[in-house]
Amino acid sequence: MGLDFKRATDLFMGTEEELARALRMELRVLRQHRRDPARVPDVILRNLADVLGERGRAMVRVSELLREDLADGDGDGDGDGDGAGGN
Repeated sequence: MGLDFKRATDLFMGTEEELARALRMELRVLRQHRRDPARVPDVILRNLADVLGERGRAMVRVSELLREDLADGDGDGDGDGDGAGGN
């Protein structure tokens, strides 16, 4: 079982509107492609791969920041250990 446009767009963690903006297409076009993923042009699939890759890298960075917050001992991200946020 391969990963087609519909399955790949299901992995995008956001709204259809956000995905359409990220792919620089109208919402109705996105919905058409999701209904008929076999007809999606390769250029759009490459664009989706880029968008998902960028989103993935961003999520990795968010994960790193959260882990850094946990490592500072208070989870508020300011590194002072008081848990209150701010500096």
